[in-house]
Amino acid sequence: MIGKIPLSLTYLERQKIKNESLGLCEPSGVAMSQAKNELWIVSDDTKKVFKLTSEGKLVKDKSFKIPEKGLEGIVLEPNGKFLLAIKEENNLIIRINIDSEKITDSNKLESMENYNEIAHFFTETQVNKGLEGIAWNQKTGTIFVVKEGNPGLLIEISADLNSIISYELLNEQNGFYDNKLSSEEIDFSGICYDLLRNCFWLVSDRAKRLFLYNWEIKNVIQSFKLGYSQKGEYRKIKKAEGVTIARDSKQLYIVSDLEAMLYVFDVRE
Repeated sequence: MIGKIPLSLTYLERQKIKNESLGLCEPSGVAMSQAKNELWIVSDDTKKVFKLTSEGKLVKDKSFKIPEKGLEGIVLEPNGKFLLAIKEENNLIIRINIDSEKITDSNKLESMENYNEIAHFFTETQVNKGLEGIAWNQKTGTIFVVKEGNPGLLIEISADLNSIISYELLNEQNGFYDNKLSSEEIDFSGICYDLLRNCFWLVSDRAKRLFLYNWEIKNVIQSFKLGYSQKGEYRKIKKAEGVTIARDSKQLYIVSDLEAMLYVFDVRE
C-alpha cells in the first residue's frame, strides 16, 4: 500500500443534483449503491433517501420516505439489503431495509456498551459536534463513524449496533493538519472505506481537504486539497459533506451541501 503512494486525484466533472420539488436541497451524505453506477444520498432537511445515477440523475421510483430527518451520513451494508444512516442531533444510527423501505433497527451511541470510554468527548458544551459520517469496513465487518470535531474522533462499532469496539482521536499527531488551520479547527464531515487500499477517505469542510487515513497504522497516508480547476481558475468545493468511492476504487464522489452538487474525481496510483 505505502509503496504505491503517492496517489493522484484528478477532477472529472460535477453535476447539479438539487431538486426542490422532491426535497433534495442539502445533500449531507453519499454512498455507493449495489447497482453499478448508482448512488444513495440523504439530505439533512428531508425525511427521504434518494437514489441517483453516478451522473447525478434522480431515480424517482427507487427513492423513498423515512420517518427520520437530519441525517448526516449513509452507507450500504455489503449484502446490499440494508442502508445505515446517522443523525447528528442525537448520535443515532439507523438501519433501513431497502426492499421494505422501513427502519428495522436503531441505537444511540450513548446506549451502546463501552460508551463510558468516550462519553467525555460528547459534552453539552460541544453543541452540533456529533456524528457526521458513517462507513462499513469490509475487512473487519464493523461500522466506523466519525465525530465532527471538538475533538475529531473515529469510532468502531459492532455490526449489530450494540457496542463500541475501539476509537481513535483524529489530530495532528496522526497526520491531520492543514497549512491554514490548526489541528483543533479541522472538522470531519464525511467518511468512506476504500477496500483496495484498506484505508478511509475523510473529508473536511472547513479545511476543504480530503484525507486518506490508514486505521491500522493510525496515520494519514496522504491528503489533497478539495477543489478543481475551471477555465484556468482554481475553485474550492464549498461545504463538502459526504464522500464515497466506486467499487473498483478508481473514482471518488463528493457531495456539497451548500451547492447541492455532485463532484467526481479520478483516483490513480
